[in-house]
Amino acid sequence: MIALLFIILGLGIILEAISLKRDPSKMEFDYVISTVCTEPGDTFSVHTIITNKSLVPVSYLAVREVYPMTARLNENMPVHEGFDGLHVMKVCRIKGRQRKKLILETSIKERGVHTFKGDSIEFGDFLGFREVSKAVSNRQELVVYPEKLNDKSFTDALGSFCGDLTAKRFLIRDPILTVGYREYTGRESMKEIHWLQSAHRGMLMVREFDYNRQLSASVILSVDGLSLLDTSGLDMCCFAARTACETLAEAGVPVSFFTNARLSRLEAKDVWRCEVSAGRTGALLEGLGRVTGYSCSPLDKLLDYAMRESDFNAAFIIILPAIDNAGAETVVRLRSTSGREILLVQQAEGAA
Repeated sequence: MIALLFIILGLGIILEAISLKRDPSKMEFDYVISTVCTEPGDTFSVHTIITNKSLVPVSYLAVREVYPMTARLNENMPVHEGFDGLHVMKVCRIKGRQRKKLILETSIKERGVHTFKGDSIEFGDFLGFREVSKAVSNRQELVVYPEKLNDKSFTDALGSFCGDLTAKRFLIRDPILTVGYREYTGRESMKEIHWLQSAHRGMLMVREFDYNRQLSASVILSVDGLSLLDTSGLDMCCFAARTACETLAEAGVPVSFFTNARLSRLEAKDVWRCEVSAGRTGALLEGLGRVTGYSCSPLDKLLDYAMRESDFNAAFIIILPAIDNAGAETVVRLRSTSGREILLVQQAEGAA
């Protein structure tokens, strides 16, 4: 019995000595988020991949990661708040020459660009007396789209505006583009009668013309005059922009989107533009997720650019912060001088 005890003690000392010589470089760390963009509140997963390249198993392995403050985590997770975010610790054991994947599901509701990062790996010796730490630097970012705006006054104003545009599309017919033929009713002019079709059918037939007013719209978001600290006001503007673009696109209207806002983590441009149509809203949603309150150009420059780059008869939906009264006056003057159909929205709470 005593001999067996000495054997166990000797093995423990040997394994302890081996574990103290463990090379931290043999422990590799990788970090992957299941998606790069997400709808607000949707669940996604963070994959932590640990590879033990040595033959020595690790009975205690702790991975420390930093999540955004806005992340929703399981209440049972060991988490504490730091100045840079939520510090999360994942604990496991890993065999020699083994790769292990740790998966944690979470969600974020707040619009914006959110950063996740690996902080360090810690593993203990065989007897648990000491810990070896290895710093890691692996950052991943996630873009959360803006929500759709749930505001009846805005929805009603937008619906009325889109209805007016649709009705005006059918005011002007194109005498060149013939889309079919129909029976003469007596109200059409003689020049609309198609004599070859009339002879073929044995009755008077007139041309059915297409319409030459191409329905299109430009949605313009300005952050001029918005405080960098007013995140709620900025979010409301982004909510309105998404709702306007998607409503128009779902109605079959080609949309051009313009903004003077700086987009987080992307090259600064005086005006950022993208095209939107039904089924093609990914670039718009990511852009709105990255929108910041920093303005790269004044409102008048933004409007001049949109006037040049939009179709000559495109309608404008212009979204401004509620505090930008000077900008609202500029839009009113533009409405009277340009002859365009313009809907003015301020902070997504009302329309003029």
